[in-house]
Amino acid sequence: MSESKIAWITGSGRGIGRATAGALAEKGFKVVLCARTGPEVEDAVREIEANGGQALGLTCDLTDSAQIEALVRTVRGKWGPVEVLVNNAGIGAFKKIVETSEREWDLMMAVNLKAAFLCTRAVLPAMIRARSGHIINIVSVAGRQPYPACGGYCASKYGLLGFTEVLRLETRKYGVHVTAYLPGATDTAIWGEADVDRSRMMKPEKVAQGITALCCGPPAVMVEEVVMRPAGGDL
Repeated sequence: MSESKIAWITGSGRGIGRATAGALAEKGFKVVLCARTGPEVEDAVREIEANGGQALGLTCDLTDSAQIEALVRTVRGKWGPVEVLVNNAGIGAFKKIVETSEREWDLMMAVNLKAAFLCTRAVLPAMIRARSGHIINIVSVAGRQPYPACGGYCASKYGLLGFTEVLRLETRKYGVHVTAYLPGATDTAIWGEADVDRSRMMKPEKVAQGITALCCGPPAVMVEEVVMRPAGGDL
């Protein structure tokens, strides 16, 4: 890259977010990492800096618009406006609908859907003014395909896909790229103690490679949607 772009990756203390931050830093991006708690993000920042990258780690509750606005101001003061936003933060409670608590439902909607709206709203005006920018929403194949014991998660991700498609319609004329990224089953902490076969899943680093390719693509071409699944399966 001839000039370092500023990329903010939410939920980047571990999993897909951390792998994406590391991969983008290797490509010369200045990366902003955030999570609700500091230790994992601080460790990720140290790792990126040890490899010669530029990283800024911040704590932020992504369901709180005031904290998000403060984060964006901090980034702007240090480096400038966010040019790439990867809305990656997500949680899941993989239970039958009748077993899902109201609190679990509300948290999935807040983290998986509302947070993407709040983060997008915080960075979008600067992108529109610059007539440039890229927003990548990590939707999951569960945003299009229903799964049992996945009602709340699917509902939040179906909503995120709809949000992404409307956002693209509203911002295309300003030169802002909007991509829905739908990975299949990935071996991350989101599964918790669920009884699943992780050996068949994709690794976060593979998903991060695809996200990084999008961020480094030709500016005259917009990739609207990417579906990525493990080879030889239906996960």
